[in-house]
Amino acid sequence: MIVRGRKWAGRAGAVIAAVALLVMGFLVNGPVSRAESAAPDIVTIDSGGLHGVLAQDYRVFNGIPYAAPPVGELRWRPPQAVAPWPGIREARDTASNCPQTTGLGGLRSTDEDCLYLNVWTPRTLPADGRALPVMVWIHGGSLQVGSGSTYGAAPLVAQPDGDAIVVTINYRLGALGFLAASALDEGAGAGDYGLMDQQAALRWVQRNIPAFGGDPNRVTVAGESAGGISICAQMAVPAAAQLFRAAVLQSGPCTGQSLPDAEADGDAWAAGLGCAGPDSGACLRALPPDTLIDRAPDSASVVYGNAFLPESPVALLKAGRLLRIPTFIGSNYDEMALWVWMRYGNPLGPRLAPADYPAVLAAQLKLAPAVVDRITAEYPLSDYPQPAVALSRAWTDKVVCDLSTQIQDFSRRNPTYVYQFDDPSPLAPPTTFPMGAFHASERPSLFDLTQAGPLLHGIMTPDQQRLAAEMRRYWAHFVTTTSADPAPLQPIPQYSPNTPTYMSFRPSGNRLTDTFATDHRCAFWSGLPR
Repeated sequence: MIVRGRKWAGRAGAVIAAVALLVMGFLVNGPVSRAESAAPDIVTIDSGGLHGVLAQDYRVFNGIPYAAPPVGELRWRPPQAVAPWPGIREARDTASNCPQTTGLGGLRSTDEDCLYLNVWTPRTLPADGRALPVMVWIHGGSLQVGSGSTYGAAPLVAQPDGDAIVVTINYRLGALGFLAASALDEGAGAGDYGLMDQQAALRWVQRNIPAFGGDPNRVTVAGESAGGISICAQMAVPAAAQLFRAAVLQSGPCTGQSLPDAEADGDAWAAGLGCAGPDSGACLRALPPDTLIDRAPDSASVVYGNAFLPESPVALLKAGRLLRIPTFIGSNYDEMALWVWMRYGNPLGPRLAPADYPAVLAAQLKLAPAVVDRITAEYPLSDYPQPAVALSRAWTDKVVCDLSTQIQDFSRRNPTYVYQFDDPSPLAPPTTFPMGAFHASERPSLFDLTQAGPLLHGIMTPDQQRLAAEMRRYWAHFVTTTSADPAPLQPIPQYSPNTPTYMSFRPSGNRLTDTFATDHRCAFWSGLPR
């Protein structure tokens, strides 16, 4: 007998019906081991049974709820436990993205019932019963867009030496995930609802990953951009210390906004929506998600100074008080090229005029005019084919040198391995603007991005395919061992301020080097007044 469950909106605008097969006549009260299920596409977790997809070389269980829908009175509150379901739930289709204007595939979502995750495993688990290490992926997207289901993890779990499990998660985004407002501050974690979602997913992994063949004691948390920012924040959260043993931060620095500043911004935003005064909390919770999406603040940030994240992640990093775990961290050679192209290199948009170069530098880098004069002298327009290219180079060097300073802080306390991705990306749009290895362009080397659309999936050359295979081996080996020495590939040594050696990933051949500071003129940037 088949019973039909609730409906979830799918990523491509389709409506996915979640179907439960009543082959079990009871509620499951706790997780069971993988050995208790004879069918490899059926597992039992603490909420009930799951029926996933058994492919040629991997298994995937999609759309698994890890927290109750954060709707109604649960909007802007910590994630709550999932209600168990009877029988076996279909876990073949992905669930809704969290509300956002556009995701990586350009699709809008307004469905607040979005706290789901996906579990990818090798098709065949070790015959000796050995539990596999786990990588939990936290997606990027400026804390405003994106979803876990964009990241197909088959390339990671299906590779010959990739004995690992990958979990990809959704978390609340934008105003629904990172709004701090005085009317919503109930002493839990104002402004960090998305971070609390991530931690709820990590706790779910601790309870349930054995059912999929995973080892809860060998969890690595990995993320790119906003995912990396989130991981640094999680490393500053006292309650996260037992949830993961290693971290991968891809182009994601430690950052954050203080609670007083965040609440001042949030209160002003709420007032602009007509929600001010003592009833503003109820007013905000009554607004439709469309309003919250269409009139969302321009940016989102993790918030420190609340009960969830008491102290600044940046301050804790500098003081050596972040969680001390092995860390694999890096950036891309041309980080800011994508943003500059979108604003000034796009044929459909305006061009950056030479006369506007200093003012745009001052605005984007948030620096005083006297400092900008020194930057324009260091990056003169005469050295570049167009002003936008000069802006891209200067902005990139500023960003990656700031990250390099944080990498040095990491390395003083944590075993730290460093990379830089330097592959002109197959994701690049057709343009004469030199995109290079722009922000997020390393993702196709690790994941299948087909669900994000053909523009993001790209077409790799044979050299890029080889590079991608090697990078997946480095990532999988780090997840397995917390080191970066996958034989027979060249090992990445531990980084330190005195021996700043890192791996340059490039299709012409990876190489160890220590030229990061020279390549990006970090001595110049460190000499500027702050």
